[in-house]
Amino acid sequence: MQQRQPYYHSPHEVQMISTIGFLVGGEIEMARLEIEKSSLSDQLETRKHVERAKGILQREFGMNEEEAYRTMQKESRQRRKTMRDIAEAVILSEELRRDQSARKQ
Repeated sequence: MQQRQPYYHSPHEVQMISTIGFLVGGEIEMARLEIEKSSLSDQLETRKHVERAKGILQREFGMNEEEAYRTMQKESRQRRKTMRDIAEAVILSEELRRDQSARKQ
């Protein structure tokens, strides 16, 4: 709200601009919080997958928790995949093995 000539805004104009700024600021904050919520939700899902995959590696290969995590971390770096991708692959592999053994019985 700039003018070349001096202009004094009326109290009503100032109030209207302040109200608009307040409302826009609230919407911007809501959008920021929505993005943050989405990011945190994604991080939680990744953590769930990693924890489940660690449990599978511990059970199937007799690893401790740290060894299982480091194994997944190493695979993640070598294959240039995210930890979530590696965890999902471990989980899928275990589910396929379980399905095959159930079919044989």
